[in-house]
Amino acid sequence: MAGTRNVTIDIIRTVAIVLMVIFHFAYDLRFFGWVDWNVPNGKGWKEFRYVILTLFFLSVGASLVFAHRQRVDFKSFAKRIVWIVIWALIISLFTYTFFHNNWIYFGVLHFIAVASILCLPLVRYPAIAAIVGVLTVVLFLTGVVTSKWPFNFWELGLPPSPNDYVALFPWTGVVLLGIGLGHLFEKGLDPCASLKLSTKITFLGRHSLAVYVLHQPIFFAILGAIYVVVG
Repeated sequence: MAGTRNVTIDIIRTVAIVLMVIFHFAYDLRFFGWVDWNVPNGKGWKEFRYVILTLFFLSVGASLVFAHRQRVDFKSFAKRIVWIVIWALIISLFTYTFFHNNWIYFGVLHFIAVASILCLPLVRYPAIAAIVGVLTVVLFLTGVVTSKWPFNFWELGLPPSPNDYVALFPWTGVVLLGIGLGHLFEKGLDPCASLKLSTKITFLGRHSLAVYVLHQPIFFAILGAIYVVVG
């Protein structure tokens, strides 16, 4: 993020990544059979995930504004997208190998890569981005476009209930709304700026990609070891 950091964005992203870690930990406990919580589709858990994704994708849109507010830096943008795509493919390969019936073919990282590319042309046009964002959400809520679009057009042998699936509709709209929000932040709006926060508090949010990639392998290694020992 170029220039002065916006404390509010860092906090939003940090809260989102912390909640995501908690959500995945609950999922892992269920996976190993230690709890009977219906994660991720049970009552309350589904809404919990929606909150996480909303916060996360709003911060994605806002961060695009701060990274490219002067001009679109295609070099840094391409570099970041490449890294995201690489990790997304690794996650797909891993889950295809070990969780074939529910492997992740379009999860959070896949979505961020595609949505970032789709939303980049509007990064300097907040009003248009916000309008298109609202329309995107409305198209989903009214049933004009389903959450499976565009994957419902092909018979690709994709799992009907993939883990961590993130639909282009409505979530691309949330990223676009984040662009609108980012312009408000860029103009000086920073409700949390007065908070005397140590950078350590927002460390996870400022390194969200690394946290997202690493936390599940760590959880599985630790919980798997415990499962082997105590069952």
